[in-house]
Amino acid sequence: MSPILRKLADLLTRVRLPSEPISPIWLQLVGRQVPLVARLPAADQDRLYHIMQLFVKEVPFEGCGGLELREAIRVTIAAQACLLLLKMPYPRYARVRRVLVYPAAFVPKTQHSYSSGHMVSPDEPAAGQAWQSGVVILGWEEVQDGAHASDDGHNVVFHEFAHMLDAEDGTMDGVPDLDSRSSYHAWVTRWSAQFAEHVRRVEAGESTVLDPYGATNRAEFFAVATEAFFETPFELRGDQPDLYALLAEFFKLDPALLRRAAPEQATIKSIS
Repeated sequence: MSPILRKLADLLTRVRLPSEPISPIWLQLVGRQVPLVARLPAADQDRLYHIMQLFVKEVPFEGCGGLELREAIRVTIAAQACLLLLKMPYPRYARVRRVLVYPAAFVPKTQHSYSSGHMVSPDEPAAGQAWQSGVVILGWEEVQDGAHASDDGHNVVFHEFAHMLDAEDGTMDGVPDLDSRSSYHAWVTRWSAQFAEHVRRVEAGESTVLDPYGATNRAEFFAVATEAFFETPFELRGDQPDLYALLAEFFKLDPALLRRAAPEQATIKSIS
């Protein structure tokens, strides 16, 4: 489908967020499991919970490796996945078909090798994976660790669901589905320059705000940059302001404002 037809389809299928009350159990679970949400102003918290309601209805979850799929697992994952969508029009994650959750890091049967282009057998456990076919796989222990440590630049849910945003245009290549066709050239030009600079710094052994893993390819660069954008916004903005500005345009928010404000006064700046 062409970008224009895809955008038209999105407009025709765009849905209103639910208006039913939020479960008190959800409020307790998110307050305990995902402290980053407490920094949001009340209106944004309300919007987040309603996005979560749709997400949980639409996306099947499955416990794997003996994991009992409890409500806390669904809600903790949904809160983090939907935080990426806070200021974006719904629906998103059009390619997500199901979420598989293991008790902890898992050894996947196969994974894609970007160097060879083939499927290979991995030799070490993974905290998460996202497949272009629409399957997201997560280790529950790593999900909890990422949610609780909200300022270390590492969050497996942000990382894997960033991949799914990237995949909405049909490929995982670091170019997500943008608002208009005219945006693509500017994104690719600016994004390529940021990626090249990150690769240069990693290869030179320089210290970087972004995880060096982001130098693997453009898809991983987008996922790693998303983690840093939401978890270490001051550091990312100071180190790579152009990259930060690109992500702020895409996600339509400025998380540095969220970090700067006291929790009861926190605000997120919408980008029109």
